[in-house]
Amino acid sequence: LFFKGKVSCVSEAKQVFEQIDQPNHISYTAMINAYGLNGLGHDALELYYQMPTEMIVEKTYACILNACSHSGLVNEARSIFSTISMKNKWIYTAMIDCLSRSFFFEEAKHLIEEFERYDSPYVPMYVSLLSGARNQNNVSLARETIHRIQELFQNADEYLVSASTLFTNILASSGELDEASQMRHDMYRSGAKKRSGLSWTEINGEVAKFRVQDRSHPRTQEIYNELDRIESELIEHGHKFDSSWITRPMMPDETVESILNSHSERLALAYNFIQRPIPSRIQIVKNLRICGDCHGAIKLISRIRQCQIVIRDANRIHHFADGKCSCNDHF
Repeated sequence: LFFKGKVSCVSEAKQVFEQIDQPNHISYTAMINAYGLNGLGHDALELYYQMPTEMIVEKTYACILNACSHSGLVNEARSIFSTISMKNKWIYTAMIDCLSRSFFFEEAKHLIEEFERYDSPYVPMYVSLLSGARNQNNVSLARETIHRIQELFQNADEYLVSASTLFTNILASSGELDEASQMRHDMYRSGAKKRSGLSWTEINGEVAKFRVQDRSHPRTQEIYNELDRIESELIEHGHKFDSSWITRPMMPDETVESILNSHSERLALAYNFIQRPIPSRIQIVKNLRICGDCHGAIKLISRIRQCQIVIRDANRIHHFADGKCSCNDHF
């Protein structure tokens, strides 16, 4: 169940679940998690309410709240959260993430304060808040949150790097280029290493890997020619390339379109489109969160090209079809 959900085969996961004569708390929770990862929040809720109450454990609560978060079901999450008598840090974090994705920042901050009355601060709660600030380009909240992270979690190197990178991107996309550049310089001097964006896709049993602006593939010229065709189709159908997702200074020979079109997931997508026959189901895995412009563009591509595109990023699985995404833009 867990495996099928992680690789976006929800219908197969459901078949496995339905073959279990007496599902226990593990199988129920795994199926709820599979629905949640793939943006099927309503299905997750339906199964959660069918689950015998005595089987519900802390992990179940975290999974159903995550499912609500990934589908924008804030009121449903609030209702469930209010019924939980013993809330741990994972349950609080899932609820804070749900609120932050839908920009209920004051409510999210109140929950952090509530948790910290009795427990030590937990950095993923603040990272959820920071991610929400990124989605809204809320520099004030982002600045407040990163300062809190730096104050509370001085030894949490991995989280500090990812949070600082996220804050730098918020600054850059909001036009605060000098401060963003200074932060990058400070991170470099400290030895912090930013993770490079990578995407993988499988064609005929062979896995191809792409990084941003990658030109190492043997079929690079074909891939970039396909990207040019996709760019023309996107513009023809009204897509506006969003420069706020460019988080570094542009070079003289670059355009907004050329930078965004060279993101690793777009290269992997173009590689699929130059296959003959074109795969009926395109599947891509990305190690970072998909950017907003890629998300909007790929929604439109799924309608223009009449295809199903599945992208698993660092947070969730996106199913693109007919101009829509399973996440309903709660990514």
